Amino acid sequence: MADEKLLKAQTVYATLCGMLDKRGWKYDREDEKLTISCKARGEDLPMDIRMIVDVKRSLVMLLSHMPFVVPEDKRIDLAIAISVVNNRLIDGSFDYDIRDGHIFFRQTASYLDSEIADTALSYMLSCSCGTIDDYNDKFLMIGKGMLSLEKFMEEKN
Repeated sequence: MADEKLLKAQTVYATLCGMLDKRGWKYDREDEKLTISCKARGEDLPMDIRMIVDVKRSLVMLLSHMPFVVPEDKRIDLAIAISVVNNRLIDGSFDYDIRDGHIFFRQTASYLDSEIADTALSYMLSCSCGTIDDYNDKFLMIGKGMLSLEKFMEEKN
């Protein structure tokens, strides 16, 4: 059973790498960990992307750490802003550690008892990059005091 799960995960990983190759993306591979790392650039901030094939849970997970840390005096504001955003997202979510001010975006796709096509992985990457690009600069501006929580909330309604 464990061998079957690993073989399936390796197939999904090969599909993931093939999708990135088709798109012409440059990425670093960690074949033994079934993990790729790459960078993307949106309208403003760079995005660090890691995609991991999780053998045990039969998942593909995309993680992106925001390139800043929220200052202590703005952490409550960011908790509220992230909650508002997460409530509206269809796919993925922002994970926020209010204790240390780190924000991650996370999206997952299960391949348990199914095949996962490169189109599904491509959607996952495009959707994640679009969502991150939509909000990373706003979260940074709230953290720097350049955008008030009130103004952010007005823009989201």
